[in-house]
Amino acid sequence: MTGRVLHAHLHLLDRQVVRADGRLLCKVDDLEIETGEVPYVTAILAGPLALGPRVGGVIGRLMTGTTRLFRPEEGPAPPRVPMSLVAEIGGAVTVGGDVPEASLERWVRDHLVDPLPGSGGGQAGAGAPRPVRRSEVPVRDRLSSLVGRRVVDRDGGPVGQVADVQLTQDGPLLGETTQALRLSGLVVAPRHTGQLFGYERGPGGNSPALVRVVIRRLHQGSRFVAWEQIGDAGDPIRLTEPRAALLPLEELFTRGDASASA
Repeated sequence: MTGRVLHAHLHLLDRQVVRADGRLLCKVDDLEIETGEVPYVTAILAGPLALGPRVGGVIGRLMTGTTRLFRPEEGPAPPRVPMSLVAEIGGAVTVGGDVPEASLERWVRDHLVDPLPGSGGGQAGAGAPRPVRRSEVPVRDRLSSLVGRRVVDRDGGPVGQVADVQLTQDGPLLGETTQALRLSGLVVAPRHTGQLFGYERGPGGNSPALVRVVIRRLHQGSRFVAWEQIGDAGDPIRLTEPRAALLPLEELFTRGDASASA
């Protein structure tokens, strides 16, 4: 049975993360991935330390630099929500169960609220920052590190750059019943033309006809690379196939990706 298919930028990044009762937790600023033979998404990353590297440039460095000023511990990491707690992915990402308070609310309280005069913070035993030991931070990568990476084919010829990452929910078990979102492919655009909005991927959706035509013309020549076609996931990403063997992006929905939904 084929698992649900999503695209990271279209269906996850920048969406709101809410509790089952509708209370807002954060936004999906990046995704943590476990690399290895079967790479898969392990957690949602939130906050400036997750978003800054995605934004890049002066603004991104300012976001991360300012945040680190308020993080006295060594090697501060962004708050994370384990994917095992994700109950539903739709217009928002709904989290069930108990979200570890240290990942979100406690960080905000300890580093932003308690230092304010009159907040009641700074008392003995109340709001004291918990040191983060390096052993507690897993050595993993971020999904955003793949976006923008150059892709070359088997013969070294340019294919383009990574514009999005396909995720299929058939990875290792997270908890007792939830399967992880496995990295199953890459959407590769031939040139840097801005973010892809989904209009260029197959016939689905209710996008305006003119917008759809312009976007597809702009991204003509984009290709889908199945993860099995990647020989080396370094920089650049090297494929095991010639460019001519790659699936044109406009055919993606008609060849097994029709289950993707916005």
